Amino acid sequence: PPQCPKEPPVYDSPSNPLFNRATTNESLKRSANPNQTMSETWAWIGGWAISPERLKKALEKALPGTRQIVFHPSPHAVDQLLSIRADYLGAYSLGTLLLLQAIDRLPKKQRIHCLAPILGFCQEDQLGGTTPRSTMMKLRERLASNPMAAIQLFYRLAKLDEEPSTELPYNSTDLEWGLETLSEQTADKTAIGNNVYSIIGREDPLMKVEQVTAYFEHSHLVSSLHSYKQLVGHLEAASG
Repeated sequence: PPQCPKEPPVYDSPSNPLFNRATTNESLKRSANPNQTMSETWAWIGGWAISPERLKKALEKALPGTRQIVFHPSPHAVDQLLSIRADYLGAYSLGTLLLLQAIDRLPKKQRIHCLAPILGFCQEDQLGGTTPRSTMMKLRERLASNPMAAIQLFYRLAKLDEEPSTELPYNSTDLEWGLETLSEQTADKTAIGNNVYSIIGREDPLMKVEQVTAYFEHSHLVSSLHSYKQLVGHLEAASG
């Protein structure tokens, strides 16, 4: 007999009906025990070709007892983020570019955390990025012909210690859109408010660290590459 298709992984997302059910159950438990302390909720936009589930697990490990919701970068990611009543907003890599582009839409008094922030990914943008636009064009061509090879190439470029996978981290349409965004779009360096906190790796190969650090009133420089696995470990210290 034909086998049923595998169920996709369930992320803690309002687009999934299980999300609302879980939220309702949590609300009932809190009503039954009014003395129970509510955990902090963090809502994030992740990086290009980074599995939302992997980032979520790293965040939960770094900030135990918190509720972490992660969206992959897409044209709808900022709207998804703002649909969450989160205590903190955050983003990593490409996700930070999307957040900083939408800075006027974000709550002015809410703390926003940017891991490995990007204002302009390509070196031609003169916003701290180190990657030539010609490299991005080749990467986009590779993505069209061999998506898994393109992702592995990007991991090497960024010196990311991601485990190999046989599946795309999320849908191919948003992967293509993400590379196009990194290649062609920038954020306004003058629009960053004092509610934005950055965590930047001193050894990040994708940015001119001193230049990018200067764009933020609150910058936390740490010994790290571009890896979210390293950067999330400094969130608690940077949040203090």
